[in-house]
Amino acid sequence: MACIKMIGSLVLVALIVLALSSTTEAGYRKPPFNGSIFGKRNGNSIDYEGNAKVLSTMCEIAAEACQSWFTQEQK
Repeated sequence: MACIKMIGSLVLVALIVLALSSTTEAGYRKPPFNGSIFGKRNGNSIDYEGNAKVLSTMCEIAAEACQSWFTQEQK
């Protein structure tokens, strides 16, 4: 029974990782090349801060879930 739960949880984690990997790929885009050797950018900046907030939130959720699953007895 424990083996079935372990396999189920691994499949669930794998599905979540696959779902998130496709969304991170969609957010990436190459900067435009305006014909100069330096590839000038015209003010279009990529929002790294938004992606960092999403990743931070996901890590917090995962940490809370792991703490509830694997509680440790205090000595």
